[in-house]
Amino acid sequence: MTGSNEYKLNQGPEDSISAVKFSPSTAQFLLVSSWDCSVRLYDVVTNTMRMKYQHTAPVLDCAFYDPAHSWSGGLDAQLKTHDLNTDQDTIVGTHDAPIRCVEYCPEVNVMVTGSWDRSVRLWDPRTPCNAGTFTQPEKVAYFIIDLYLGCNVA
Repeated sequence: MTGSNEYKLNQGPEDSISAVKFSPSTAQFLLVSSWDCSVRLYDVVTNTMRMKYQHTAPVLDCAFYDPAHSWSGGLDAQLKTHDLNTDQDTIVGTHDAPIRCVEYCPEVNVMVTGSWDRSVRLWDPRTPCNAGTFTQPEKVAYFIIDLYLGCNVA
C-alpha cells in the first residue's frame, strides 16, 4: 500500500487494466480485468493475487455479483461468471459484438451488460440466464446503463 487510497499490487496484469472493482462486502478484495485476457482477484491487505481466470480475448469489464462470484465480459463477446470459492467459470451467454460493461444492479437483482452490438442485456444471476434484451440506438457505454435501470452503478 502506498497511501490511504492507493495500492501497488504484486503480480499485476501483463497489459493495461480495463476495470477495477472492490468486493461488495469488504475493501480487502479487488477484482481487476485486463487487456491481457485475464480477470484477477487480489487480496489488497496481504498484497497477493488470490486467483486468475482467462477469457479468449481482452476483458473490458468485470463486476462482483456477491463476495463469492464475479462476472466479466470483453472482446470475445462472452459473458462469464466465476465462482471465486471453487475457481470454476461458466459462460453464461454472448452478445453479437464485444461486451463493454458489466454491472450488478441490486435493486432488481440482475447483472447488466452493455455491448457494442447496441444492446443492453439483463441476466438472472441465480439461474444464470438471459432475462431480457433491449436494443439501443448506439454502442453502449457505462452512463447508459446507469440511466437505463436507475441502478447505482459506477
